[in-house]
Amino acid sequence: MAEAELHDPRRRGLLQALNDAIPALETLRPTAWACLWLCDIDKLVDFLAIAQMSPTVAVAFLNETEITVRIVPTWTQRKRPASTASTPQNPSTPQNPSTPQNPSTPLQQRPSTQGSRGQKRNSSGQLVSTRNKAQRELCHQRDQRKCILTKSGEPNEVAHIYPFSMRYEDNTIRQHGPSFWDTLRVFWSKERVDAWYNAIFPLGTEVCQNLICLAPHAHAYWERAYFALKPIKISDDKKRLDIQFFWLLLNPYIPEVNILQVPSLLADLDQGPNLVKLFDCETDIKIHSGCEISLGTDDPVSRPLPDFKLLEMQWFLHRVTAMSGAAEPQDDFHDNDDNSDDDDSLTMSFREND
Repeated sequence: MAEAELHDPRRRGLLQALNDAIPALETLRPTAWACLWLCDIDKLVDFLAIAQMSPTVAVAFLNETEITVRIVPTWTQRKRPASTASTPQNPSTPQNPSTPQNPSTPLQQRPSTQGSRGQKRNSSGQLVSTRNKAQRELCHQRDQRKCILTKSGEPNEVAHIYPFSMRYEDNTIRQHGPSFWDTLRVFWSKERVDAWYNAIFPLGTEVCQNLICLAPHAHAYWERAYFALKPIKISDDKKRLDIQFFWLLLNPYIPEVNILQVPSLLADLDQGPNLVKLFDCETDIKIHSGCEISLGTDDPVSRPLPDFKLLEMQWFLHRVTAMSGAAEPQDDFHDNDDNSDDDDSLTMSFREND
């Protein structure tokens, strides 16, 4: 169910308590509002405890979620990636990005075809990630050169689950204030976010398990969060992955939202925003919300299925995007270059409660 979190009575009670704990928080920015409605319930409990002790810190962090960290513009590829010329530092993630824990699936195996095809050097001699033709070809082979949704043949496009534009969002770039990943850990459990992180780093975006084949129009709809894909189950032999398709309702962008306002999430069952529709080209049947789709591979090592954890990350962040009304650029989104040390203290305050 796409709206399970929204109907949880415990969540509604916690949000009411949060509203009572911070009288000044009658409204908040839409990204923070969406995250609070979709976050892990235990993290909402932690956030409420912090708000009750220090309302000012809680309000400041919620504002930073949209103003500085800008989760949605980063996820929807509208925020310029960090420069590779920035100064690396020790990662602030709990796990070293170069050594993911418990590699138990083909995801953690470095693809032999990556090599120089997926890397180039800039004018400073530093390695820069580029799109990898060999991995894209493996994706085409795995998906039989068909769109995984409509089953239409070529021309199709290879789409990234974790965006190519976020290839440097790995916490190894020196930055001021809370990072994208640290902010996610405020709303979702450390274990969940670490699993997302380790699914993409250190291998990067240019791997078969981060790619899927989509028809050009389906790709465009997905990038705009018109729909989201919910991972359901992967078989023990890693040869079959079941997912569910859901159209999303794009809310109009409103600068401030009442914290207790219940989000509207699902669009009509058989169409998305702007009357867009998708059809199964083999049956001529409209693809509707809740439709189950099975993906397969004959070789889970060389041509692994889309990664379950990355699809889960997409499932949460696409819904945040749709709910917050931020699927399209807004005039009041601006980069914040404020280098105040207060940003770092905010992050530390919340991470202490993990």
